[in-house]
Amino acid sequence: MEGYAKHAWLIFFVFGIGSVIAGIIIVTGVVAVDPPSAESTTGLTMDQIAARVPGIEAYVTGLARQLGNFMVGMGIVLAGVAAIPFRRGERWAWYACWSLAIVVMVQLTNSFAIYGFAHGGFGWQLDVASLVLVLAGLLLPYRRFFPQERG
Repeated sequence: MEGYAKHAWLIFFVFGIGSVIAGIIIVTGVVAVDPPSAESTTGLTMDQIAARVPGIEAYVTGLARQLGNFMVGMGIVLAGVAAIPFRRGERWAWYACWSLAIVVMVQLTNSFAIYGFAHGGFGWQLDVASLVLVLAGLLLPYRRFFPQERG
């Protein structure tokens, strides 16, 4: 078996661990929540919005914590699926890992909707790179999950 097919599981494992780490950072509040999308969509910074709408900061922080919790949970599941069943070549794990491709595609769509190409933001480029990497992790080991029928 080719090396890339044998080690493709690492792509999903690394994304899973990265999601857990990012989720923990969000949940613990190590990094203050200041989404750049607020300014691009409203023309106001989060501080300006908070001054106009009492309680909005707590609301956004609560949403961020929910996102962090989701990222921790999904990261644990993704890393576990990658490390054991995907690595073993179990077909259901290959299908399950398509969920990461879908999440990255949704994120890419959101990045285009919020930032577009013209604003010079770097977010969508990272989303495209992530999507290429995830698709490579799914398509390169395809024959491992779907061997050719001998007949």
